[in-house]
Amino acid sequence: MKKMFSLLLAALFVCGTALFAFAEDAVYTKPLRVISFNVDGLPIPAALSSTKRPAAEATRLLARQVNDAGCDILCAQEDFNYHGILSRELDMDYRTVTSGPAVVGDGLNIFSKTPIYNVRRVAWEAAYGVFDCGSDELTPKGVLCCTVEIDPGVFVDVYTLHADAWEDDDSMLAKAAQFDQLLNLISEYSGADRAVLLTGDFNTNYTTFREGYAAGHYNVDLCQKLLDNFVANGFRDAWVEANADGRYDFTSAEMYARYGAPYPRTWDTLDHIYYRDGADVTFTLESACYDDMDCDAITWPGHLSDHAAVRAEFICTIDKTNTAAPETLVRERANPLRAFFRGVAAIAKTLWTAISHLPDLFKNGIGWIK
Repeated sequence: MKKMFSLLLAALFVCGTALFAFAEDAVYTKPLRVISFNVDGLPIPAALSSTKRPAAEATRLLARQVNDAGCDILCAQEDFNYHGILSRELDMDYRTVTSGPAVVGDGLNIFSKTPIYNVRRVAWEAAYGVFDCGSDELTPKGVLCCTVEIDPGVFVDVYTLHADAWEDDDSMLAKAAQFDQLLNLISEYSGADRAVLLTGDFNTNYTTFREGYAAGHYNVDLCQKLLDNFVANGFRDAWVEANADGRYDFTSAEMYARYGAPYPRTWDTLDHIYYRDGADVTFTLESACYDDMDCDAITWPGHLSDHAAVRAEFICTIDKTNTAAPETLVRERANPLRAFFRGVAAIAKTLWTAISHLPDLFKNGIGWIK
């Protein structure tokens, strides 16, 4: 009897140890480095560029800087005419299929060291500006979303977007509508329990837009729109969390005193990385910064692009016992025929928009393009 009891205790001990070891293995951590970058991929000659950058050479250097940063996921905007160079130079095996060059494509792409699935592109329903105010109606801007397998069987939904550029009344209203459309897309694509990285060129920041609205310069408080749509719904802005102690009410004067420079390229810029925990992935933010990505190889008086990249490094705590994989996982494949007809449709739409607004052009002339 004693022998049987001892054997039973030994068996329970072995099973308990195995279960404990399994539980330990099921919850683990891994680093994740994310960069969101408006790569300025427009085919503009250096002489006409605000940054004086030779675009092809700058794109190669930009890719090397991203590689040096140890990037796991790159979310790109304005990735138009130099996508091939960027793809070849980046140390990443996976990427979304480009939607085409300027005018045809939306300039949005995601590059990753791990597999990408369920790619979806959504055009903005609202935009403003044809021959002025950023000419956003001549560009098929929008949002790209996909699912990245950051570790075997572990999935994070990743978004990159490019919002309207200008700050006139109609463009501000268009941006507000775009942020509402984005919130609805997140609800549809990711639901409430999936881990999400929401990145892009929002063309909106906190300080100047909040203070501009308070001073009566803007007809809508886009800073509050960011807070209401995203922060209030469980998202955190990586730069704010890392550099402003999670306070979203900091002022321009406070930031200027800290950095000794105006906000472009330095603090609270127009680009953001938001993050939201999911059922199986919890993000712990290690660092976040805005980075010019410039290097000694630059031989022109300017930058690699006209936007600073926003970088964030996370430690992901992964709970394999609570993994929430999508119902289906579809790898994107290039379809030249579909791309051709999509390009024809995009060009036709752009031409029709331009022609229908020719009276405005003759009346008002062409405005500045941001």
